[in-house]
Amino acid sequence: MTKPTILLTYPIHAEVIRKELAPRARVRIARSPAALRREIAHADGLITRVFDPVDEALLSRASRLKAVGNFAVGLDNIDLTACARRGIRVVNTPDVLTRATAELTLTLLLAAARRVPEGEALCRSGRFKGWQPDLLLGQQLQGRRAVLVGKGRIGTETARLFQALGLTITWITRKDSENTIRAKLARAQILSFHCPLTPDTRHWLNHSRLQCLPADAIVLNTTRGAVIDEKALISALKSHRIFAAGLDVFEREPRIPAALRRLPNVVLLPHLGSATAEAREAMARLVIRGVLAILGGKRPWNEVNP
Repeated sequence: MTKPTILLTYPIHAEVIRKELAPRARVRIARSPAALRREIAHADGLITRVFDPVDEALLSRASRLKAVGNFAVGLDNIDLTACARRGIRVVNTPDVLTRATAELTLTLLLAAARRVPEGEALCRSGRFKGWQPDLLLGQQLQGRRAVLVGKGRIGTETARLFQALGLTITWITRKDSENTIRAKLARAQILSFHCPLTPDTRHWLNHSRLQCLPADAIVLNTTRGAVIDEKALISALKSHRIFAAGLDVFEREPRIPAALRRLPNVVLLPHLGSATAEAREAMARLVIRGVLAILGGKRPWNEVNP
């Protein structure tokens, strides 16, 4: 039986590719957008990263494509409607990165609350002159109110970790009216995002809603950068309208605005939410097995558009 051709936009995990994919498929790597457009015509399956667009323009070249695997949970880079129209089935990597991303959200919260970037910069610059009673005073978290936007796997696991610190949890859901959202934001000492990026959630946190937050609020984002209006957030941080932010994702990633990079009251990380060795290996296995299952005529549990 002829092996299917599976095209990857990146060698996501060399060992998993060697053990799980190479014995069952012809593996090709497209290391640039131009190579992806050129090679897609020969692919039965495609495995993409979170910022690789699988849109109408690419799919029009994909005459053999039957399966797409996204090496991520979010699917905002994939035109699911166009895939369904062509009978192309899609899998992603839910569940296996839940704990890793929740732990990183907690990392951002602790770093922002205790002003870790400022303290580290002080030490590295040689300007630390010794202990002082008022040096870089931060926030104690126990008893504070956390409002989470998005009640999926990652949001729920993050809430469990927050509760272990003694935070009280409130959720904002799609059913909430604007008045209810604003009332919850007014009590949000920590605002954490765990919702997918959709037309409804793009710039969900805009200038108007930022004005609802208390002055001691910390904003956290480990989902997609565009759920926050970056310009509005920069303005709020710059004017100390809010206390701090912890960001793992950015609106026009990988570009991070210079104004954001200059601010001392923001923790910046390069999209590390699922970046543990354990999570990335599990993600690679899950996405590869999902694509192979579809090509083998089966229905994998992580299929998103059956």
